[in-house]
Amino acid sequence: MKEGSRRDRFLVEKMLRHADVMAEVVRRGRPSFDSDPLARYALEHAVELFSEAAEKLSASFERSNPDVPWKSLRPLRREVAHPYDVGRPPIDPDRVWQFVRLDIPRIAQKLRRAKFPDPEA
Repeated sequence: MKEGSRRDRFLVEKMLRHADVMAEVVRRGRPSFDSDPLARYALEHAVELFSEAAEKLSASFERSNPDVPWKSLRPLRREVAHPYDVGRPPIDPDRVWQFVRLDIPRIAQKLRRAKFPDPEA
């Protein structure tokens, strides 16, 4: 197995781990996310790490899995990772909640069935 393929598999595994954290916070419900600073931190950090790993995947992996919305992960990552940048609005908890409740389950399902490109191709 070539190094790029090995790295892609590692990154997808990490993304799925972060998706599991997000799913656990969602399972606890929106009131928990709104009232528990630890739940909110865990969710926001998992979104950040999930999106960061997505940015590190190889271009060939992304091309092999075009049904994953790769480009939509970048803006949310920047929003969560850099909430203190001058001129940036604060993190929108509704946007984060909607993303982890609606988008992450679909993305995680696609990642579980991901196609890893042939390293020799």
